[in-house]
Amino acid sequence: MSANTTGDEYRRGREAEARQHRQPTVNPLYRPIILVVWAIGLVIALVTTLFAAFPETTFWVVLVSHLFLAGLVRQDIKSIRTQGVEWGLSRHVWFAATLVFPLVAPAYYLYSGRVVSRENERRRRRQEVDAGDGDGGGADADDGDEQGDGGGADADIGTDTAHDDPDSTRA
Repeated sequence: MSANTTGDEYRRGREAEARQHRQPTVNPLYRPIILVVWAIGLVIALVTTLFAAFPETTFWVVLVSHLFLAGLVRQDIKSIRTQGVEWGLSRHVWFAATLVFPLVAPAYYLYSGRVVSRENERRRRRQEVDAGDGDGGGADADDGDEQGDGGGADADIGTDTAHDDPDSTRA
C-alpha cells in the first residue's frame, strides 16, 4: 500500500486544511432582483395612474410593491447574514424603511453592494495573509520535494513567488 504513495500526502493534507479554513465570497441571493422589481413596480404604478379608471388602483399597486420589496430586502439580509456578515441593528431600519418609503429599495441596493464588496475584500485580504503566513515556511519544504520529483523550472517559479511575497511584506 505504501508503494503507491507519491510522497506529497503532507502537502495535500495542508491544502485540504487550508480549504476548510477558507471563507467563500459573500453572494447576495436577492440583491439583483430588488432593482428589477422596483423598476417594474414603478412602471405599473405610472401606467395605472395614467390609464386606470379607479384612482385607488395606484395605491394598491404601490402597497403591494412595497410589501414585496420589503420581503425581498428581508430575505436578502437573511441570506447575507447566513453567509457570515453581521449587519447589526441597521437591518431592521432597512426593512422598515423599504416597507414605508418608495426610494429606499434602490438605496438598499447600493448600500448592500458596498457591504458585500467590503466583506469580500476583507475575506480576500484575510486569505492572502493566511496564505502568506502558512506557505512562507512550508513553501521551501514543498518545493524541495517537488524538485526531487523532477519539478524543474515550474518548481523554481513557485519558489521565487513564494519567497517574494513574505519577504516584501516583512521588510
